[in-house]
Amino acid sequence: MSILDPRWPSLTALAARYRQGELDPAEVAEAHLARLAPGDVVRLVTAERARAQAAAASRRWRRGRLRGPLDGVPIVLKDLLDTAGDVTGAGSPALFGAPPAAADAPVAARLDAAGAVFLGKSTMTELAFSGLGLNPHTGTPGNAVDPARVPGGSSSGSAVAVARGLAVAAVGSDTGGSVRIPASFNGLVGLKTTDGAIPTDGAVPLSTTLDTLGPIARDAADAWALWRAMAALPVAPPAVAERRGRFWAPPTVWQEGLEAGVRARFGAALAALRAAGHEVVGEPFGELAELDGLYARYGSFAAHEAWALHEGLLERHGAAMDARVVDRIRAAAGRPASDYLRLGYARERLRRAAWARAAGFDALLAPTVRIAPPAIAPLERDDGAYVAANAQVLRNTTLGNLLGGPCATVPIGLDGDGMPVGLMIATAPGEDAAALAWASAVERLGLHPGD
Repeated sequence: MSILDPRWPSLTALAARYRQGELDPAEVAEAHLARLAPGDVVRLVTAERARAQAAAASRRWRRGRLRGPLDGVPIVLKDLLDTAGDVTGAGSPALFGAPPAAADAPVAARLDAAGAVFLGKSTMTELAFSGLGLNPHTGTPGNAVDPARVPGGSSSGSAVAVARGLAVAAVGSDTGGSVRIPASFNGLVGLKTTDGAIPTDGAVPLSTTLDTLGPIARDAADAWALWRAMAALPVAPPAVAERRGRFWAPPTVWQEGLEAGVRARFGAALAALRAAGHEVVGEPFGELAELDGLYARYGSFAAHEAWALHEGLLERHGAAMDARVVDRIRAAAGRPASDYLRLGYARERLRRAAWARAAGFDALLAPTVRIAPPAIAPLERDDGAYVAANAQVLRNTTLGNLLGGPCATVPIGLDGDGMPVGLMIATAPGEDAAALAWASAVERLGLHPGD
């Protein structure tokens, strides 16, 4: 069955069918649970909780006491987020034997209050430290379009579950692209939320500076509904861009070294925006180049902070962990604390300067990922190929994290091999609604997979 099969209702379509009495949340939950088993997409199936949540949703729908568009909707949560009574594994054997969480993380509690049905905990790159999605412990879920290719990471299971129709929507996390990369690679919409806008309490940390939580969904309207619940915002119709936009698509860094198929789809998207009456400016953006050089100079936030957070974990369990993840964390071990401080100072200076320069634009535009999803097998065999591919997939999205604001990704078509390509839409901090509104505007251009 195609990932675009209309028989797989979107979140908003499912809610409408509940209201019309065509479907029952308990039956929908059972249909999803029947297709789920622990493996490379979900590490843990939480059937008992899902059935209880779905039964409660069914009672509310019958009585007309609706909690909103998430009520009775089956979702998966990335396995770094605490849910009461379940072990939070974060893709790591070092944590698989940990005690169950005593309580839901705040975001999980908010989604439960909104009526969502928790199908299970989705697989991920170990400790969320890679953009490829490989995991030698749980297995790597193949890309939903071509299973021989990477799913993108680190929220690999979240994206693949949605794209394969195993869940209606999913929660991921994004520190360097971990929502946007797998969403883009699987033809989905994802949102990296504004730094600090959604609490990360109860989530296994990678970088306390850059960690964010965000939705992965089939379209912008679904992402909107999930984001509102995650952010504890009242239910509201999706924001609509009522006017023509003014966008900045800088060639600096973001458009350098693109694969031909990515370049073609990105160019077509910009042309379609201009044809629809939007203004797209292509002037250089020097602050992006400076931001792009920070990690080579000082090390990354993730490495510095993961080393401080997980040094003891590596000492106790490092031999059983993914050696590539361990190496990335240990890369910060020999760096002086002054490098970490200078990284923070430089990032803040450049972030402020970048948004001051972008003040006259509605959003910044870039290809979400500079390359198509690479094949899994060569990366499993070759450490050098893995490191090179990981750097390629993370480059564009990481700059979005350093800018600190929300970044949406929306599908803009397929490359020459039939693989999805995403457009990244970055807006100023706090403008998450605008990022999703512009993503919806791009959807209306008709640049969907298969066009």
